[in-house]
Amino acid sequence: MQTHTDTSGTTGPHVDGWAVPDPAMIYPAECHFRIIVVSDFAADAQLRQVLEACEITAALAPGSVSTGGKFRSLQVAVRVKDRAELVRLDRELRAVAGVRMVL
Repeated sequence: MQTHTDTSGTTGPHVDGWAVPDPAMIYPAECHFRIIVVSDFAADAQLRQVLEACEITAALAPGSVSTGGKFRSLQVAVRVKDRAELVRLDRELRAVAGVRMVL
C-alpha cells in the first residue's frame, strides 16, 4: 500500500494510492441534502425532528416535483461537526416513512 503526502496536508495510505484527507481539514462542513419523498409525503414533522439535532444553515424547503408526479424533493442544508454526525443524519433521514432517497 502506498503512502502519499502532498502540500495540502493530506497524508496516509489508501487502497488506490491516493491520500486520505485529515478530518480536521474537512469538518465542520456544510452539507446540502436533497430528500426525495413520495408525492403525498406528510411526515415533514418527522424530518424536522431528525434535523433539530443539527445546525441548520438553510431551512427545509420544497424542491422540484418529478415529471410523473409520483415524487417530490425537499432541500435542506446543515453544518455537521464530523463524519459520524453526517452518517447518523443520513441514516435517520432515510428511516422516515415516505423518504425514498437522500442525496
